[in-house]
Amino acid sequence: MTDNHLYLIYDTSFDEMDAEGSPGFGYVLLFTSEDAEQYEAGENPSRPAVSMLFTDHADGAISGDLLGWAHLDAEIFQQFPLGHFLLLMEQAAQVAINAYRQVGQVPDRLVAQHLDDEELLQFDVQFNDLQLNEQQSEHELAQQLMSGRPYLDS
Repeated sequence: MTDNHLYLIYDTSFDEMDAEGSPGFGYVLLFTSEDAEQYEAGENPSRPAVSMLFTDHADGAISGDLLGWAHLDAEIFQQFPLGHFLLLMEQAAQVAINAYRQVGQVPDRLVAQHLDDEELLQFDVQFNDLQLNEQQSEHELAQQLMSGRPYLDS
C-alpha cells in the first residue's frame, strides 16, 4: 500500500433492511484515494474492493458484515490480513451508525487511518451535503459526534 489510509464509500445499492426492519447501510472499501475518486456507485468496482453492510439493529446493537470482494486475486489481498478487515468492519460500522444516529444522515465517506502504535483506527467522517439547522453549528455537531464514540473504548 502506498499510504495507510483506507476509503469506505457509502453506496445505497448495497443498503437493505433485516428481517426485523432494521436499516443496513452498504459501503465499499477501496485502498487508494484514486480508486475512491473513480468509484461509481451501483457499479462493480474496476479495482480491488470489498463491499460491506453495516446494520443498526433494533436492540441498539451494531454489526458489520462482509458482502463480497472485487478482484480477489489482486496483490492487496495477499498483503492485507483478514483480521484487519474484521477490525476495520467492527470499528467502521460503529463510526458510521453512531454518526447516522446523531445527525440522521449516513456518512458518504469514511477515511480510516491505522494508528501506528495501537490497534485502533482513526476515522475522518465526511458528509457530502449535510444540512445543519440554524441552531446547529459545525462546532456543536462535532461535539455531538465526539460524544458518541464508544468504539474508542473497545
